[in-house]
Amino acid sequence: MQRLALFDLDNTLVDRTEAFRRWAVEFCADHGLPDDEVAWLLARDQDGSVPRDWFFGEVTARFGLASADDTWRRYRRRMPELVSCRHEVLSALRLLRAEGWTVAIVTNGQADNQLGKIRRTGLDRCVDAWAVSGELGVRKPAREIFAAAARGCGLDLRHGGWAIGDSPLLDVEGGRAAGLATLWVSRGKEWPAELAPPDRTVADVVAGAEVLRGWDAAG
Repeated sequence: MQRLALFDLDNTLVDRTEAFRRWAVEFCADHGLPDDEVAWLLARDQDGSVPRDWFFGEVTARFGLASADDTWRRYRRRMPELVSCRHEVLSALRLLRAEGWTVAIVTNGQADNQLGKIRRTGLDRCVDAWAVSGELGVRKPAREIFAAAARGCGLDLRHGGWAIGDSPLLDVEGGRAAGLATLWVSRGKEWPAELAPPDRTVADVVAGAEVLRGWDAAG
């Protein structure tokens, strides 16, 4: 198996949950909304798992906003400024590449939002390529987006690699269907009993990078 690591972005490499919470607090403050509306926003967001057009349609209807599209655009401009990536994560990616791994990001989302996160956090300097659904017109769990990330690195999925992420369906099931070994970043959650388990499970992505290095050494 080639040393190819395809990482998810939100809540794998970057802390999307905290960034969204901060956005929700700002949104309520800017619109003069009571603090308990933050909890409503967090509940409707479902940790980023629901379609953004649906989410902002719900927000527009609840708060009587003029345009869901305008609110969504403002959100996409702001989120890259709020998201963070730990220094330990950046260091782990640099170490993998220094040891001969090829590293890419595979993420769903609008291009302006996701590319903004990648660049503002410095991840663009720590990976070889990225595949963003908003640019490609194909989303995880489709094999094509994993294949696009590999091609961006000059590699081919036929030679294998690893898919690393926090979503059982998008990252693990999608990676498995693409012929990749799978590493689930659990974030303290339980694996869904109805799904076949991943090849490896870790609490966070830094531990995941150590698993890859250990697998490489063992091989």
